[in-house]
Amino acid sequence: MNIFQKNARKFIVLASLAGSASAIFIRLIDTSPEAMGFYRLGFAMLIFTPPIIFGGYKGYRGFSVKDILSCVLAGFFLFGHFFCWFTAVKNTAIASAAVLISVHPLVIVFITTVFLKYRVKAKSLLGIITVLTGGAIIAGFDYSYAGDQTFGNAVALVAAVFFGGYFLVGHKMRAKMQLMNYVFIVFGSCFLFFAATMLVTKTPFTGYRAEDYLWIIAMTLVCQVIAHVLYNWSMKYASSLYVSVCVSFEAVFATALGIIFLQEIPTVWQCVGGAIAISGLIYYNLNEVRA
Repeated sequence: MNIFQKNARKFIVLASLAGSASAIFIRLIDTSPEAMGFYRLGFAMLIFTPPIIFGGYKGYRGFSVKDILSCVLAGFFLFGHFFCWFTAVKNTAIASAAVLISVHPLVIVFITTVFLKYRVKAKSLLGIITVLTGGAIIAGFDYSYAGDQTFGNAVALVAAVFFGGYFLVGHKMRAKMQLMNYVFIVFGSCFLFFAATMLVTKTPFTGYRAEDYLWIIAMTLVCQVIAHVLYNWSMKYASSLYVSVCVSFEAVFATALGIIFLQEIPTVWQCVGGAIAISGLIYYNLNEVRA
């Protein structure tokens, strides 16, 4: 085991920091969710395609059709997550969206325990519940009654479901596939899903502000290349549940960034919730058993 593998969990925290910036970028970009996703994944493919073609990576002869379709399924889950996440941040407060999407560990717990018969330790489950309880306090317990923000909050919950599926499939496939091969199929299929959505909804492919393209490039580098590549890399060395719970920590980081860049000041109760969420995450980390 090399130094990178030994520090896999630290890299997951770094990925969480990078991923938390996505809400800020979404607010700065004045495009539809379809166009935002199309260009984010399109720029990502410009980065990941050359290594596949010229980097000497092994082909896909050793993988079955089922393996490839599983990667495409992960790409679909990622597409659903991105589309709903972009929509949610445009229609509700960053703190509320970030907290609501943090319920995706419960999606994984439900699927792994009910369908895959995976046993989650009681202490680990208590840590997850504590994180989510802190997240609910961050949102102020009133996000369900936020008037015109109700739609954004509901879509954030759907994004959480897609995110849980994305991590589950990724954990399984990363055990047998190289990182670059995996992300190439997942990101590529996600890009194609966005392209199809652009065509179906007749969303313009061009005509956006120059700063929109620049912000999307920045979001791609920070949130796609750093955050999602590290998440997918780490799935080979940590359980999908561990990675998912660490991603939940993005709620705290995203709230802080909202304060700094958008002056979205949280309430005292939201600060208390952040402290509870941090405590829950630490408790979970100390008790989680590698899947």
